[in-house]
Amino acid sequence: MNNILKKKYAGALAALLALTLAATGCGSSSGSSNTTAAEDTTAAVTEATESAEDTTAGEETTGAETADTEEAAESGSGDTILVKAATSATVNPYTYVNDDNEVTGYDIEVLKEIFNRLDGYELEIEVTDFASIFSGVNSGNYQIAVNNFSYSEERAESYLFSYAYDKISYVFVTREGEEISSFADAAGLSFEGRAGVSVTTAVETWNEKNPDAQIDISYTEAETIVGLQHILDGSVDFGVIDLAMYNAYTKEYDLTGLTMTEIPEDEAKIISENVYAYFLFALDGEELRDTVDEVLVELKEDGTLTALSEEFFGIDAAPEDNQFVETLN
Repeated sequence: MNNILKKKYAGALAALLALTLAATGCGSSSGSSNTTAAEDTTAAVTEATESAEDTTAGEETTGAETADTEEAAESGSGDTILVKAATSATVNPYTYVNDDNEVTGYDIEVLKEIFNRLDGYELEIEVTDFASIFSGVNSGNYQIAVNNFSYSEERAESYLFSYAYDKISYVFVTREGEEISSFADAAGLSFEGRAGVSVTTAVETWNEKNPDAQIDISYTEAETIVGLQHILDGSVDFGVIDLAMYNAYTKEYDLTGLTMTEIPEDEAKIISENVYAYFLFALDGEELRDTVDEVLVELKEDGTLTALSEEFFGIDAAPEDNQFVETLN
């Protein structure tokens, strides 16, 4: 079996594996897996794998014609370079699937505009699960990761960062009439969050440093909208979320009865020392990263970042000029 056919065979298996994960309820928010669905999918995978083997065997007779077709698909048409970007499409309003089944959001539209301005490139956006974004970039299946990623030293060891394209503002969310404006105000109150995410880690850090002003933490795998509804119905006292997401969810779900207070900048540093979002690239993707950065500067200078953030967030979230001078790594 030649290398091209091996690639096609591997691609088929990867697609079938993705189908298996989807059918077994890999989303942790479900709380359980469907064994029957998993068994049915296993049978389907077996059948489809056999079919893929038959197809591969038949394609071996096509010789050079198949090889030429594969090379054209990988490189794009003519001199066009195909760039694949991966996203989970689950972080509204940054990246999500709209009612027309199209991937959109602020991050996505910024990336689309970048490649609209680049000659010789074709952008393809693929939706995948969160973990596969990282593994896909590392393996070369994707060239860009786009999921409102923040900076961390750990990530910087494995990925290159673009210039910032978004500045995050965090808010406390409570029921109307029960506003809080600092973590000190939240002492004795209840908070619900996902383990490992920055806002939950911030509350844990507060508790570690303030043993006499503890916040009651409960952990969840529920979606963001569920957490906001828990605040609204009184199950939880408060939450922490970024302002753009708060605006998007309260607008979409009409969460009348909630209110928010912006977290002061000094306290926001408890959540993250770096409040910006970046595109990620493989460590050997410096040329593409620099090309993207050149256009990001244009988008900042001509007001496109401001216009898109106002469209999706209702606020100007374009980073300051000094964020377009030097990359983080």
